Amino acid sequence: MPPDPNIPTRIFITAGDPSGDAHAARLMAEIRKRVPDVVFEGFGGPAMEQEGLRSLAHVRDLAVTGFWEVAKRYTFFRDLMNRCEAAIARSKPVLFIPVDYPGFNMRLAAKVRSQKLRVVWYIAPQLWAWGEKRAKELAPVVDRLLVVFPFEVEFFSRHGIRAEYVGHPLSESIDLDHAPKRSTSQILLLPGSRKQEIHHHIPLLAETIRRLNQSRPDLTFVVARARNVDLESLQPLIDKGATVSNDAERSMATATAGLIKAGTSTLEAAMRGLPFATFYRTSMLTYEVSKRLVNVTSVTMMNLLLNRPVIHEYIQRDATAQNLEREVVDLISNDGRREELATAMHEVRSMLSGGGASANAATIIATMVER
Repeated sequence: MPPDPNIPTRIFITAGDPSGDAHAARLMAEIRKRVPDVVFEGFGGPAMEQEGLRSLAHVRDLAVTGFWEVAKRYTFFRDLMNRCEAAIARSKPVLFIPVDYPGFNMRLAAKVRSQKLRVVWYIAPQLWAWGEKRAKELAPVVDRLLVVFPFEVEFFSRHGIRAEYVGHPLSESIDLDHAPKRSTSQILLLPGSRKQEIHHHIPLLAETIRRLNQSRPDLTFVVARARNVDLESLQPLIDKGATVSNDAERSMATATAGLIKAGTSTLEAAMRGLPFATFYRTSMLTYEVSKRLVNVTSVTMMNLLLNRPVIHEYIQRDATAQNLEREVVDLISNDGRREELATAMHEVRSMLSGGGASANAATIIATMVER
C-alpha cells in the first residue's frame, strides 16, 4: 500500500561524532531530493540540524571513546536510549538510519526491532577490525547495510547481512582539481574532537611544537579545531605559536605535512594528498583492553586498504614528542618519502572513486520508503 500523502515521511537518524554528522547531513539532503516531505528526528550535530534534524542530543555530548570514559557517562547514555525509544514509539518513523557510532546504535537497533521498525545502516561499524563476533549480533537487527569500503561487502555477507557498497562519502566532497596551493612550511595538527583525545593529545603536541621551534624555526603550525572543541582547550598549542583553523578540510589542502590522530581524519588526509603520520594516546585501561580486541595490523585506514604500512604510526608509548618531531622533519625534507606517499594516496583515491555515496545510499533508502 502506498504511503498516505497527507502524512509526512518520518525517518529516525543518528550520528555520534563530527564526521558522522557531516556524512549524515549529506545523506539527509539527498534523501529530501527523493522524498520531499521527509521529517528527520534522532540525534547528531550542527550539520544535521541545518538539514532539519529534530535532535534529542548534541554531538558534543556524544563523542566519547574508551571503556572507562563511556562507563562514567552511563546515566547519560541510558537516558538517551530511553528518549530515543520513546520518540520512535511516538512518531512511528518508517525507517531507522544509524550512521556509524556502533556502541550505541547497535543497542538501539536491537531495541526498535520490537516496534517492527526497519533498519538501514549507513557506514558500517568496523566489526572486521574489532568485533567479528558481534557481526552475529548485527545480522538480526539490520535490514540493509550500506558500506563505504569495497571489502566490507564480502565480510558482512559472510555473516548473513545484506551489504551493498555505495562508495565512500569523502570522494564526493573532495575536488583535487581546484585545490589551493600548499604551503612550504605549515604543519597541520589534528588532535581530535573528543574530550579524552584533547586531554591526552594537547600536551603531546605542545611539546612537539616546542621541540620543532628549536630544531626547525622556519616551520609554522596550525591546529584544526572541531566545532565541539572550545578554544581554551587548545590554548597550550596557541601559547607555542600555533594558529587555529576552523576549516580542517582547507588546512589539509594547504599544509605541507600533518600529524593526524587515528580515526576518520587519516583517510580524509590521504584523500586530500597530505603527507602525514598517525598518532594516538588514550588511558592505559582503554589501551590494554582495546589491544586485546582489535584484530587489524594498523589503525590507519590507508594502510589497511593498501595492505602495507605506508603511513607511520605512533601509538600510546610510541607517541612521544621526540618521535613526532623526527617524523615531521622526515615528512618535509625527504623527497623520496613524499613521492612514495603521493603514489600511495593516488592508489587510495582510485580505490574509493565512483563517488556519489550519499546519492547512492539515498536512492536505496527512497525505494524502501516507498514500499
